[in-house]
Amino acid sequence: MPRWSDTVGAVALAVGAVVGAFAPTPPGLLGGAVVMAAVALRIAGLRWWVSAALVVGVLTSMTADAAWRATEDPPQGPIEGVVRLVGDPTPMDGGGWRVEVRHEGRRLDAEFGGAHLEVGDLLAGTTIQVTAGSVRPARRWQRFRHVAGTIEVDHLGATGPAGRIYRAANGLRRLLWKGSAPLGEREASLLAGLVLGDDRAQSASTADDFRAAGLGHLLAVSGQNVAFVLAAAAPGLGRLRYRWRLPLTLLLLGFFAIVTRFEPSVLRATVMAGGSALAAARGRQAGGARLLAATVAGLVVLDPFLVHRAAFRLSVAASAGILLAARPLADSLPGPRIFRETAGVTLAAQAAVTPLLLAGFGPVPVAALPANLLAAPVAGPLMVWGITGGLVAGILGSPVDALVHAPTGVGLRWIAAVGAWSASHPTGYMGTVLGSSVAGSVAMAAWLSHRGRVGQGRGVLLGVGIVLLAVAGSTLTGSADTGADAGIRVLGQGEVVVVDRLSSTRRLLADLRRRSIDQPTLLVFREPVPAGVGDALDLRFGTHQRWGPPASVGAVVPASGTRFRVDGTTWVVHLERGLLLVRRAPA
Repeated sequence: MPRWSDTVGAVALAVGAVVGAFAPTPPGLLGGAVVMAAVALRIAGLRWWVSAALVVGVLTSMTADAAWRATEDPPQGPIEGVVRLVGDPTPMDGGGWRVEVRHEGRRLDAEFGGAHLEVGDLLAGTTIQVTAGSVRPARRWQRFRHVAGTIEVDHLGATGPAGRIYRAANGLRRLLWKGSAPLGEREASLLAGLVLGDDRAQSASTADDFRAAGLGHLLAVSGQNVAFVLAAAAPGLGRLRYRWRLPLTLLLLGFFAIVTRFEPSVLRATVMAGGSALAAARGRQAGGARLLAATVAGLVVLDPFLVHRAAFRLSVAASAGILLAARPLADSLPGPRIFRETAGVTLAAQAAVTPLLLAGFGPVPVAALPANLLAAPVAGPLMVWGITGGLVAGILGSPVDALVHAPTGVGLRWIAAVGAWSASHPTGYMGTVLGSSVAGSVAMAAWLSHRGRVGQGRGVLLGVGIVLLAVAGSTLTGSADTGADAGIRVLGQGEVVVVDRLSSTRRLLADLRRRSIDQPTLLVFREPVPAGVGDALDLRFGTHQRWGPPASVGAVVPASGTRFRVDGTTWVVHLERGLLLVRRAPA
C-alpha cells in the first residue's frame, strides 16, 4: 500500500506544476532565487515535497513562458511548401475544412475552402503541398494549442503518405469505419465518437441532443476508452509471458494515443495506465490518487498549456471524483449492486466536473444524471465491442459485418434515443449557485458514507434528488426568456428569434435550446447564413421561415423596410452594408 506521505507529496508536485503553468516566467533571478530557497528549506529539514513542489513550479513556469513565446511571431506569408497534418480535417460551417498542420517546425491552423473537397479524406500524418497567402496571428485559445497563426490555403498540390506508425493508426481507423458501413450514417458516426472520439461526421442536431442530455462526453474519446481497450486486450495480454506483457501493454497504450490523436483526456489515462502497469511489474501497488497527481505533475511539466484545455481539466476532475467518492456513494444507494456502482461512478464524476462546467460552459442540464444512468451500462460494452467486433467486421466485410454489428446497432439506437428524448423533454438547467450546491451536497453524502454514516448519506442524496425534481418542474412550467443572450435575441414568447452573431451551427442550436425555443415561426439572421445551417434548423424545428441578408444559403432575403409584429410590437428590418438589422419600429 502506498504511504500517505507519498500521496501528499505527489499532490504537492501537481499543485506546484499547475501553479507554475498559470504563472509563466522567463528564466532569471526570480527562478534562481526560488530554487535556492527550495534547497535551503530542504537543508533546514522541511518535508521533501515542499522543496520539490517549488522546483517543479519554477520549471513549469519557465516552460510555459517558452511555449507562449514560441507562438508570438507567426511566420511571414506567403507560405509555399509542404505541410504535415497534425490532426484530422474537421468541416467548417459554410463548407471547407480546417486542420492543424506543421510547417517548418511551427504549428498553424490551415483553412481549406469548399473547392478542396479531397482534404476531407486525409488523416493525420499526411503531407500536402500548399500555397497560402498571408498568415493571421493566432488568437489566445489557439496559442494554448501551440498554434502560431492561421492560413487560408489557395492552392492544393500533391499529397504524401504519413509515417509508418501513423499509417498503421490511420489504417485502423479506416478499418473500423469500413466495418460500420451496415449501421447507417447516424449510428456509424456515433460509433466513431464512442470508440475513437471522431465526431466529424456527426450532425449538429445529434451533437446538440447529446449535450442537452449531458452525454456529450460519450462522443469524445476519454479515459474510459483507454480502460475498455485494455479490457479488450486483457485475454491476449494475459497469455503472454511476463517479460513481454509490460512492453506490449505500454506499446498498446502509446498506439491508442496515436489513434485517438493524443487527446488530453487520453494522455491522462494512458499515462496513468502505464504507471499502474510499471508499478505492477515492480510488485508494487500504485494508489489511484497518488498516480493521478503524479500524472498531472508530469504532463503539465512537459506541456504547461494542458491546464488551459477543458478536456484535460474535466478528465482530471472526473477521475478525482471517481477515485474519492464513487465507492462511498455506491454504499449509500439502495438497489442491486450493478445499479449502485454505476450510479456511484456517475454521481461522483458529475459532482466533480459540475463546477468546471458551470465556469466554462454555463448552466448544466439536470438530465445529465438520469441520462447517464440509462446510457452508461450500454456505452461501456459498445466501446469494447466497437473495437473488437469492429475490426472483425472491417476485415471480413459483407455479409459478416452486418451480423457482427447487429447488437451494436441496437445499443447505438438506445443511446441515441436517450439523447433525443432528453433534448425533446428538457428538464432544466442548474445555474452557478444551485449547481455548486448540488455538487457540494453529493460530496458531503460521499464523506458521510465514508465515515460510516450511510443513513445520513442517503438522506443527503434524497434531498439532492428532491431539489433536482423541483428545478425540473419549475423549468418545464416556465416560458422562454426575452432579450439578448449569446448572440441571439428572443422576441415575444419565442416565436421570433434574431440571430445577431452566428459562431457555428452547434452553438446556435445550443443557444436556442437553452432559451427553450422549440417552435419558432421566424428566424432572422443578421449575417449571411452559410450552407448547412438551414438543414440543421429544418431537422430540429420543422416548418419555419428564415430571413437573411444577400449571400445567404437557404434563407429568404426580405426587402429593406419589411415589418412584422410580435405581441403587439412592430419590428422593421433594414439592409445595411450587407447586413440585415432588426429594430423596433418608431411609434
